[in-house]
Amino acid sequence: MKNNSDALIEAQNLSKIFEVRTGLFKKGFIKAVNDVSLAIREKRNFTIVGESGCGKSTLGRLMLGLLKPSSGRILFEGKDIWKMSRKEFREFRRNAQIIHQDPYSTLNPVRTIHQSLAPPLLHHRIARSKEEAIEIEKKLLLKVGLNPPEDFLNRYPSRMSGGQMQRVAIARAISIYPKFIMADEVTSMLDASLRLGIIDLMLDLQREFKTSYLFITHDLAIARYFTLKGGGEIGVMYLGRIVEVGGGEEIVQHPIHPYTQALVSSTPIPDPELTRKRGIPPLKSLELPKPTEIPPGCAFHTRCPYSEKICEEKVPEMRILGSRKVACHFAERFL
Repeated sequence: MKNNSDALIEAQNLSKIFEVRTGLFKKGFIKAVNDVSLAIREKRNFTIVGESGCGKSTLGRLMLGLLKPSSGRILFEGKDIWKMSRKEFREFRRNAQIIHQDPYSTLNPVRTIHQSLAPPLLHHRIARSKEEAIEIEKKLLLKVGLNPPEDFLNRYPSRMSGGQMQRVAIARAISIYPKFIMADEVTSMLDASLRLGIIDLMLDLQREFKTSYLFITHDLAIARYFTLKGGGEIGVMYLGRIVEVGGGEEIVQHPIHPYTQALVSSTPIPDPELTRKRGIPPLKSLELPKPTEIPPGCAFHTRCPYSEKICEEKVPEMRILGSRKVACHFAERFL
């Protein structure tokens, strides 16, 4: 696969296989990520949506260099991150940051907010002294909506709400001016009233800090909002593969892949008449296949209401259909 010259970060035919024990003397293999390719340009976004266990978070950790791929490449500014020199890789890790799902698990409970924010500022020489670090920390806390900042610097995580902690996690991620941030289910542990505020904050900071996001979520409504407000594309993921890519409104209003259709139909809407008008038949099965026993051919065929014999035998290739990319043998039927 050729390099995408416009891409800040790019995955090329990326796969990650984990070996697991399935019995006393038996071993199995999980293809958490299976032949995934995507590219994210500077100051742009790519959103991954799918059920729990589909490989979203593993893909994000591969893109950050936290896991080494079983095959395929991750290119950052055109360079394979696993062929970089030690100095180049350190610079890549500074430029590639993460916002975790659970902020309480990422911040040391026995350290104050100041003690969590200061080390990266000093290590990367954003601040040259502890006093300068404190001034930068105050500005960061103001940017993420924690005001007055002096009230938060000496607090411990146990004295802060989940929304406040997620704002601190965002402040720490942007503090060293990264070019790329992987946001992994950043709203899933927050109250519904706080979720859109966190997304709006992230997008405001993106415009100021000129960063790119890989935004990961299981919630199609959140994915749509993030894409409509921040631009970019949505990639729908199923059992390690991306099965459809398109704009947020396209994906929700006119889903093509049967799995995307199922995700859209499972999203509740207040009008039951509109639910009936969707005309999407129910899945043959609500259960995901075991990750160690992914079906041959199209992995979705055991649940797909439209599956035919070819679906059981042949893996569908990702094809371009207008402004969309779809991996389905019968995608034209749903245009």
